[in-house]
Amino acid sequence: MATIFDVADLAGVSIKTVSRVLNGSTSVRATTIEKVRAAMSELDYRPSSAARELRKGKSNAIGMLFGDPSSGFQSRLHHAALQACNDAGYFLTAGLFREEEDNWDEQLTQFLNRTSIEKMILVPPLCGSTALHDRLIEQGASFVLVSPSRAVAVAHAVCMDDRRAAREITEHLLGLGHRRIAHITGPSDHAATRLRREGFEGAMRAVGDGALRPDWIRPGLFRFKPALECARQILTGPDRPTAIFAANDEMAAAVCFAANSLGLRVPDDLSVVGFDDVAIATTMWPPLTTVAQPYAQMARESVRLLTEVGPPGDAGQAAEKVTIDHALKVRQSTAALAD
Repeated sequence: MATIFDVADLAGVSIKTVSRVLNGSTSVRATTIEKVRAAMSELDYRPSSAARELRKGKSNAIGMLFGDPSSGFQSRLHHAALQACNDAGYFLTAGLFREEEDNWDEQLTQFLNRTSIEKMILVPPLCGSTALHDRLIEQGASFVLVSPSRAVAVAHAVCMDDRRAAREITEHLLGLGHRRIAHITGPSDHAATRLRREGFEGAMRAVGDGALRPDWIRPGLFRFKPALECARQILTGPDRPTAIFAANDEMAAAVCFAANSLGLRVPDDLSVVGFDDVAIATTMWPPLTTVAQPYAQMARESVRLLTEVGPPGDAGQAAEKVTIDHALKVRQSTAALAD
């Protein structure tokens, strides 16, 4: 079966141009339209029936793009979105998308043309991509941002207060008597990294007396192996903390692994907390004290904004930002500081 890429190659034009011809754009020159149509005829290319429904405004699917679908956060949100779409009478179509690759524009065009998606839910870190926003707007797709790094005038947003949640879980450790607390962060360019670090540092500065130790703040990149190395460095230094706040649960699991390998008991010798409340938080031992993201509510609000409210700009509609409450899950990975 011929694809839009085959048509573009034969016609000697870009995939974007073929897409514009298929969508009836008036910005394409007549000679170019003729070349594209001739290539379509020669290849016997037929747009999908779903694509025809899209041009008639009849699409009943919502799309999601994932850069790392194996991550705990993205998999939990994916599952929540499946349920939210089903409850609203929509289908969910998910795709793997790697923005760092040179052909990301082709990836997006292929996804949109083959799935006929006109409504999208964008999750971190893709939700912060201006280039991706521009291409979706050009394709006539509306989108909602989940936990974005900044406000975008053309899109609604759904989030939780990462900064406040990070401060609360740090204050939980402080309330247990811990003052020597380390923090393992995510990637420096990730909004959640910045907000969670700010929450941690705010709580530690409020204690005073030099409780905040910059040398105990290390980048774990939201991944197990880098966090494992960070934890080993922190725990084998000339002195060590009595508690560690890892900015996601995968890194918290790495901290527990490192502690056990060094003969330290969690939580007797070291209290550990995470963030997200993904599956590993309750399948590891001891179960992890963490911040529970409101996945179900975020998914439901995203679907509602896409299907009931409509995109900002329609009839003067302003962009909405919906902030949903989180929950602190206290489990057996934390304990009061021993005398």
